Amino acid sequence: MKNLYSKVTIQIVTYNGKHLIASCLDSILNQTYRDFKILIIDNASQDGTVEFVRSNYPQVAIFENNKNQAFAKANNQGFHLLKSDYVLICNQDVVLEPDWLEKIIIKAEDKKYDNFGSFGGKLLKLKLINAEIGELEKTNKIDSCGLKLLKNHRVVELGAGEDKLFYSEINEVFGHSGALVLYRRQALEDVIIKDNFHPNGDYLDSNFVFYKEDVDLAWRLQLAGWRSLFIPDAVAYHIRTFSGSEKNGLWEIISNRFKQSRLARYYSYRNHLLLILENQFFSNLIYYFPQIFWYELRKLIFIIFLEPNNLKVLLEIIKMWPQIKKKRRQSISNAKVTAQYIRDWIN
Repeated sequence: MKNLYSKVTIQIVTYNGKHLIASCLDSILNQTYRDFKILIIDNASQDGTVEFVRSNYPQVAIFENNKNQAFAKANNQGFHLLKSDYVLICNQDVVLEPDWLEKIIIKAEDKKYDNFGSFGGKLLKLKLINAEIGELEKTNKIDSCGLKLLKNHRVVELGAGEDKLFYSEINEVFGHSGALVLYRRQALEDVIIKDNFHPNGDYLDSNFVFYKEDVDLAWRLQLAGWRSLFIPDAVAYHIRTFSGSEKNGLWEIISNRFKQSRLARYYSYRNHLLLILENQFFSNLIYYFPQIFWYELRKLIFIIFLEPNNLKVLLEIIKMWPQIKKKRRQSISNAKVTAQYIRDWIN
């Protein structure tokens, strides 16, 4: 992979995405901003994704895994493979408007935003009409305008389900969905996890495997003093089976949960607990204890009766306690912000 340096690395983790990857790559190659290289990290796709990309997009670099490494570990491979000033994580089921990257980079390069570590735009919902031919339909409904942290410590997609006309101002957010987010390399290096549990150095925590690792990274960046910018006129589209909205009631949350695979439900429950235990100030845990306790109690009752196999998450959390303490020490002890700063983000 010689001479692949550029201002931006766009990395896409693929897994059986042959029906989607052409739309994604075409939208990237049609960008008005040109100083980028594309890197695909393929997680042992069985549908001919790699062969299709090699035949039709020879300018795209491909790193092949011989087994599925999941989202976090595969993206970490990309972070280590290519070095650039910025790294854009892009899902295979995302389509960008032609000026998306230009509008993002203009802000990222503005000296006014030197202390911002991540940048994102307005993600709108994308519908898959025909999987066989990859037929897609753009919608006017918001998928995500950033991440929002609620008092019970549930993390939701800001603006999910609302009309695209909302959230039209440039603003700070807690972080961005890992479906499409640009990171400043300097910020990533500042929060890399280096310990005996992460021997290769993790940017996205590989212990999270494939769920909420983007939220974990957003939280670590905030603790390290790196802020996050939402740029509304940078528009892209994303396919999502379901999304967590703060407006979702209990039954909507339950209904969405059953749309997930068993493995996703397992990691959703486990990683939510890891997220809080590893990143939240102890004083904030006390401050929001009533809201957290009530939310977790209802979730536990649900799991006892409807997902009893996921009770093993609690045993795993106990086994992982040495790792949790070590990572927490790195995040909290070296924090450049106060507990009040994080509390100001909670709604």
